[in-house]
Amino acid sequence: MTSALQQAIMAVDGVTEVFPARNLWQRLPGRAASLLQRNAADAPPLVEVREESGRAEATVRIGVSPDARTPDVVRAVAAAVRNHLAPEKVAVQVTVVRIAAGDPPAASQED
Repeated sequence: MTSALQQAIMAVDGVTEVFPARNLWQRLPGRAASLLQRNAADAPPLVEVREESGRAEATVRIGVSPDARTPDVVRAVAAAVRNHLAPEKVAVQVTVVRIAAGDPPAASQED
């Protein structure tokens, strides 16, 4: 993923982080092959864009702030990806991987 696309996703209010587009178990075979080919520095893509049947599809996995409305964040991330990849028509799949835990409650002080 380009840093500009990552910045566009991270700029969405409520996004706390961007995770690799594929789960670890989905990346293991490719990762093993890259290690055998000595490409250990290859980082997994954070956004995967594939072309299938003449249609582009983007996959994004994000973390969301507990203070944000998750459906609104997901819609905004999809819009940010579509805007970034315009004019290409792209379907965007956004998965929420983590809703970050809020700060622990402040200890009450007795007067």
